[in-house]
Amino acid sequence: MGRFLNVGIIQMPVNKDTVVNLKYIEQKTNELMSAYHKPELIVGVECMESFTAQYIPGPMTEFFSNIAKKHGIYFIPGSMYEKHNDLPKGKFYNSAPIFNPKGELVDVYRKMAPWRPAEDIAEPGKKYVVFDIPEKNTKVGVQICYDLNFPEISRNETLMGAEVLVKLTLDPQELYGLNKNVHFTRALENQAYLVSTNAVGFFNGAHLYGNSLVVNPEGHLLWEAGQTESVCTVTLDLDLVKRTREYGTIFMDHYLQHL
Repeated sequence: MGRFLNVGIIQMPVNKDTVVNLKYIEQKTNELMSAYHKPELIVGVECMESFTAQYIPGPMTEFFSNIAKKHGIYFIPGSMYEKHNDLPKGKFYNSAPIFNPKGELVDVYRKMAPWRPAEDIAEPGKKYVVFDIPEKNTKVGVQICYDLNFPEISRNETLMGAEVLVKLTLDPQELYGLNKNVHFTRALENQAYLVSTNAVGFFNGAHLYGNSLVVNPEGHLLWEAGQTESVCTVTLDLDLVKRTREYGTIFMDHYLQHL
């Protein structure tokens, strides 16, 4: 029997009221889990808390922990601005907490490449993060937005064993054409699934374009959302990653083996 991973995507508007955003994530998670095609991993968007900085762990991560435990899912609800005692006053990490089906906080990915100058208050993280989903014998690498534009981040996570690369985004319309092809390149050169989420609507004077997407290890588009709020569950055939890396993309190109 093959290895399949159902990934739920929440493409959401980001409200300036953090409570509204948290309720939205909870509601959409409930909707995804009430469907016949149930996700085993659910992923949100960047800055889903609307820049309300908190410590990790803290009240917000406790809220997400309870959701993960309730549904028995792996959960990356999105990224949040994280207070940290090691940082100067007024500086934060842009961080994505990761939960397992028991509601345990298994890791935190901190954005390594803040988008300057817009993210001047964000300090870069210093650690690649890949977490295990032992039930599927797979690993998932986590990134945030601009991280995807730096190939060494995806490559390092791949070399750490990631078969799926997840990227959380809060991107304006102007970046759609600039960045879309990067997703296909990262999936193809790492022979991995690329799951990219983005917010929608208007936020801080920008139109967030949505168009969350999933690209397979051979560089083919599996699914793409439009520019309105959306949820979807996409099934990833993880054995395609293994086959592609062992026998080559379309049985020809052995990218990782050639390293």
